[in-house]
Amino acid sequence: MMTMNYLERIIRSQTSDLPVEWQFSEADRKKFSRNKSLYDFQAEALEAACMGLWLHYREDGDSLASLYDTAGARELVDETKANRMGFWMATGSGKTLVIVKLIEMLATLMERGSVPKRDIMFLVYRDDLLDQFQAHVNEYNTSAPRWTINLVELRDYERVKREHATGLIGKSINVFYYRADLFFEKKTAKKVNPASYDNHGEWFVLLDEAHRGDANDSKLRDIYDNFSRNGFLFNFSATFIDAIDKATCAYNFNLEKFINDGYGKNIYVSEENVRGFDRDHDFADHEKQKIVLKTLILQTYINTCLAKVRGSDATLYHKPLLLGIVNRVTEKDSDLRLFFAELEKIAGGKLRDGLFNAAKQALVAEARQGTYLFGGDKVAIDWQQLSKITYQDVLRAVFNTSTSGKIEFTRLPGNSKELVFKMQTSESPFALIRIGDVTTWVKEILRGYHMTERFAGDSVFAQINAPDSPINILMGSRAFYQGWDSNRPNIVLFVNIGVGKDSKKFVLQAVGRGVRIEPVKHKRKRLKNLHLGGKLADKQLFAQIRDAVRPLESLFVFGTNAQNLKSVIETMKGESTGTVFELGSEFAVNPDAQQRTLLVPIYEKSDTLFSETEAKYPISEDDLVGTRELVRRLSDKILVAKYGCDLAVMEKTRAELDDMTAHGEDRTIGKPDLIISRLFDYFSLKGESFSKFDVLGDEYILHFKQIRFSGNQAAYDSLKEKIGIMRDFPAEEARLKASYGKLPAEEYASKQRRLDDAGKFSVSGKEVKLKHLAQHYYHPLLVAEDDIVGHFTHIIRVRSEAVFLQKLEGQIDALTNSHDWWMFSKLDETLDNVYIPYYNPNKNALSKFKPDFIFWLKKGKDYRILFIDPKGDTYAGYQRKADGYEKLFGEVGQEKCFKDHGMNIRVCLRFFRGDLSGVGDKYRPYWTDDITKIFGE
Repeated sequence: MMTMNYLERIIRSQTSDLPVEWQFSEADRKKFSRNKSLYDFQAEALEAACMGLWLHYREDGDSLASLYDTAGARELVDETKANRMGFWMATGSGKTLVIVKLIEMLATLMERGSVPKRDIMFLVYRDDLLDQFQAHVNEYNTSAPRWTINLVELRDYERVKREHATGLIGKSINVFYYRADLFFEKKTAKKVNPASYDNHGEWFVLLDEAHRGDANDSKLRDIYDNFSRNGFLFNFSATFIDAIDKATCAYNFNLEKFINDGYGKNIYVSEENVRGFDRDHDFADHEKQKIVLKTLILQTYINTCLAKVRGSDATLYHKPLLLGIVNRVTEKDSDLRLFFAELEKIAGGKLRDGLFNAAKQALVAEARQGTYLFGGDKVAIDWQQLSKITYQDVLRAVFNTSTSGKIEFTRLPGNSKELVFKMQTSESPFALIRIGDVTTWVKEILRGYHMTERFAGDSVFAQINAPDSPINILMGSRAFYQGWDSNRPNIVLFVNIGVGKDSKKFVLQAVGRGVRIEPVKHKRKRLKNLHLGGKLADKQLFAQIRDAVRPLESLFVFGTNAQNLKSVIETMKGESTGTVFELGSEFAVNPDAQQRTLLVPIYEKSDTLFSETEAKYPISEDDLVGTRELVRRLSDKILVAKYGCDLAVMEKTRAELDDMTAHGEDRTIGKPDLIISRLFDYFSLKGESFSKFDVLGDEYILHFKQIRFSGNQAAYDSLKEKIGIMRDFPAEEARLKASYGKLPAEEYASKQRRLDDAGKFSVSGKEVKLKHLAQHYYHPLLVAEDDIVGHFTHIIRVRSEAVFLQKLEGQIDALTNSHDWWMFSKLDETLDNVYIPYYNPNKNALSKFKPDFIFWLKKGKDYRILFIDPKGDTYAGYQRKADGYEKLFGEVGQEKCFKDHGMNIRVCLRFFRGDLSGVGDKYRPYWTDDITKIFGE
């Protein structure tokens, strides 16, 4: 049984808003530097951290330890383990940025008194990762941050503490850093005794892959736990394997989720062992040549795809790169030497008879049958196009020449790590070796080769990501990938790596380095996801290149032991109950919906400050008095310097404070300094105004294309069949009725049972209903009355929505009789782009309210867009959502009428709940417990 991410589920189950002292604006969460902002998933990680800390330190509710107990995780997480949280984030997801922003957040919470004042310790297991962390901190510090982060080596702890008892010094904070694997009882020049830095266990400890630097992980873990026993431990890693790490994971964005959410390349792991390079077996040389040929043919094919893509737009995607990663590099029979020897033979045209076609046929066979590691989709290769690749194509695409010949090499003066290779028949190099020291290669392995010295530039590797880099093959050992970020890898060949336990972590890291994608500059999702999310300016572009881009959005992995590699990579999968299967292609847009004019409201950023049209910041009378008094005491210069705000915003805030009245906040916060900071954010907000009604396209409602199921193959096959039946239910039913009397009674009864059973599916003792509703936007609609987290994404799984849908089914005939036509659709709050903008005081920013359902109802010239949001046990936040709606679409107690598309269009909002006792009088018109009233008005 796989361990659940208990903390993540505890955090996501919270319905209460955080207290103001724990809130951060969107700008606070996302701004990193002048030119860099956090992605949504990185900001979500910070939100999870904040909620986890609040649950741990709050005084008026259940402790975090008791919540683990309630969740059934007491045996894993007792009182001594509750002060920790993990962040399971894929290599390439930018977790270092999250760590830096977490330090900023901790400093702010300490300043506010929300968490105890603790020293911060940052630990990582490699020097180059320390360098990367320092570079990110420097970038953060040079962008006028609210805090300046001072990095201090841990060995200077005593000296710094003598000078400053607390880590908070004005608007700066000390962060002590060190190598995580250098804690030993016996002190040396670099090794330190952890007891010397115990600090009563009052540390906020941040670990970046810190558990991976030593084979004796358990001893290191005890040290980290001891440091944070009276503080808190934050563990960041791309690979969580231990049960305690999974149980205390606050945010999961590991490789599986990273890829499934569209941020990385799809991964395919070849089923064929690279036997020719196995030193324990005496295989013929043709086995080695065959696997190298397969990778070169595949790379050539991917290059043809790039040519098609860049025929539409020359700025798109990356130039494909083949990584040859080996175990040994300098010995005479080393893996790197064997690999290079096969390249040399192929470049010289010394191919064994028929081997090129044999390699191509083997690759075609894999392409026709292979599936990606995550999601279960078929490998995206046009096998017919692949079959047309010739040896001449390989020479041109990989070796940068049109003629076979000899290879020569270039040394870079002063660079002992790199060797550059090119064909003597070409002006451009095609390959690069990067290892610890190339001296042995030059003196022994490459003796007799023609050599030149390059005088321009000191590193080819440093320029390998440049758009004009001619390098197509990068060869090296374990060292070259460290600290390296690139979109270019499309093929990784592991030679004698991944066959032992010690190589497991390296393989995971190397594959993680290869999955990055950037189809469009500064946009790091696959093209389909950019298209569905409305992030492509050219809407026709996707249709032109959608098939050609998929190989470019794939990472093909080959290895000495294919099954071992696959099992290693699968450890990066997320917390699920089995294999994750993509179901999006099984759903279809309702043909009737395609015949209707379905409209959605579109907004545009306003040049007007939000406060000028909605100037009621929520504040109590006592807080308003205290904040006015503090602002009057401080000069303009001090306010601007202290809070990092714009001068115009500061002046606006001063002016507004004089006229403000207490509004919407009964509780006194008693922290004018915090309120001033929030007011500056509030008076900086730009609003959104209604722009137009747009005809519904696939960039607006797209969640059903991302529905996934976690389970075993048999369950998936059954579910897929049921979805197919319910998607085409009227046709299936008609065919069955037409066969009545023509089939044997037993066969007819069997088909009838199959049709009846297609409407329900059970998993883990819970039932999911499959509904074919004639008026729904897509078919079928999946509904679970009980939460079924872990098995499905993006279906109806909240009871209040299921109850509403059940009541709606009783109104179908009435709605049909009273309208010319009507349609509706479920909306997904994470993926769909249909919303109502509103001010969210919890985030002190504009948010997007996405109701659970949208209806379109037409009668004559009257057209209604009706948003319906069923509610369960909580009413949280509905007032501000209603205010946001009223501002855009309300008019003196009724809906505004827009003359557009030849119709009278009104936009309506209703909240639906059985018990209305907690609803205030002002907002009562938006609420109903009678479904007939929703549509009868």
